[in-house]
Amino acid sequence: MAKTYGYGIHSNKDGKIALYGMETKEYAGFMNDPGIVKVKAMKSGKEKTQ
Repeated sequence: MAKTYGYGIHSNKDGKIALYGMETKEYAGFMNDPGIVKVKAMKSGKEKTQ
């Protein structure tokens, strides 16, 4: 969903996750916070390429 639809996925120390749209102020806050580790989204191994 992150690459295809433009969502940011956030997880906390308790293992909870949340989706944030790239246009939201929460997403911008996470991106500008140097204390948060950012990891690029990966494509699924099940996707076929031609």
